Amino acid sequence: MRRKTNIQMTKIVLVISFIILFGRMIYAGVGAIFHHQDKQKNQIEQPVAPAATTKKLPD
Repeated sequence: MRRKTNIQMTKIVLVISFIILFGRMIYAGVGAIFHHQDKQKNQIEQPVAPAATTKKLPD
């Protein structure tokens, strides 16, 4: 009887752990998507400056 209780408790702990793990993965994935979109948006708004050209000074 005691062994059955231990197995049941182990299963409950594992299920809770996996729920927490998957919740954190979903949370991190959503955050990464928003971060990536924000980064792309900032790149479009602020394009890279063109390379500086050397100006020839008059003699």
